[in-house]
Amino acid sequence: MATVEIRSLKKSFGAATILQGADLRMEEGEFVVLVGPSGCGKSTLLRCIAGLEPITSGNLVIDGEDMTTADPVKRGIAMVFQSYALYPHMTVGENIGFGLKIANTPKAEIKSRVAEVARLLKLDSMLDRKPKALSGGQRQRVAIGRALARKPRIFLFDEPLSNLDASLRAEMRVELAKLHSSLGNTMVYVTHDQVEAMTLADRMVVMSAGKIEQVGAPLELFNNPANRFVAGFLGQPPMNFIKVTSARATASGIALGLPGGDTVEVGLPAPLAGNAEGLELGVRPEDMSIAPEGRLKLEVEVVEQLGGETIVYGRLADGQLVTAKLAGQAEIAGGDRLALDFSEERLHVFDAKGANLRYRTPVPHGKAKALS
Repeated sequence: MATVEIRSLKKSFGAATILQGADLRMEEGEFVVLVGPSGCGKSTLLRCIAGLEPITSGNLVIDGEDMTTADPVKRGIAMVFQSYALYPHMTVGENIGFGLKIANTPKAEIKSRVAEVARLLKLDSMLDRKPKALSGGQRQRVAIGRALARKPRIFLFDEPLSNLDASLRAEMRVELAKLHSSLGNTMVYVTHDQVEAMTLADRMVVMSAGKIEQVGAPLELFNNPANRFVAGFLGQPPMNFIKVTSARATASGIALGLPGGDTVEVGLPAPLAGNAEGLELGVRPEDMSIAPEGRLKLEVEVVEQLGGETIVYGRLADGQLVTAKLAGQAEIAGGDRLALDFSEERLHVFDAKGANLRYRTPVPHGKAKALS
């Protein structure tokens, strides 16, 4: 186990700056997931930690020791890539033990450690097979086993499940969670899949355009996003952003105008009154429900009947698109008109710069945190 500290880390390729000064601390034994859209810099950050990419400026500290320019082999890190990268002419056992062989580890120790890893990953009955005789999930377990056999302080995973089908991805997510629970090693995992991030992470690091947008526990980020990007990235279907038509002061806050003429009152500073420019309400689809006096009037365009839930897509009075996720099976069809309402407690308000005006600074707890 090890702590990892990233201090003002920047990475450039020529004139292109990929990481714009990342600051992050990961505690020992933590499972940290770097998540964000393609091109946001998450894999580049992982490769900088591994030593596969030189750091342009800033520092990488592992267990209190500066590793910014240290050789990858000295960092105590093992990395599992998106591609399995198994040697096709070697057996499962030979693949798992290959790193140890290169390091001139005694044969008896290699045999013992390969057997130990194989039992942990349920590969002990496959040690004599070649990779071509394995399923995708089994090949990925062999790749993980090869990393595990080296007994690293830190595991790095770069989108390791993206080549698997949906059912295998779900199965491997459970296996990775069990593995972390049994080993207790520090793990850093890169994915663009928010389901993987939400289900695996102790802490999530949401990235965009080379910057860390927010760090926190999965539900903390889901329920209390700091800005519009984080709010829109987490959640499926994504959060609705509804343009506000007016803002007037009330005795207890501000009344925000909704398309169609209704209002919603929120506890925001009075100086915002009179200026609705750029203000948006953030409402998650699952926080909407059909209500006779609902404040959002929706003309339905498309309905997805998923058995356990019904997803409705439609437009408000001013043409804005809105999605509602309703529990169970609802008899709704395209062309219907619905009145929807929402939970005011779970409502978010974003300003013209994308900041969440109802963001609550979390009480410090847990492990991973952005450095101030």
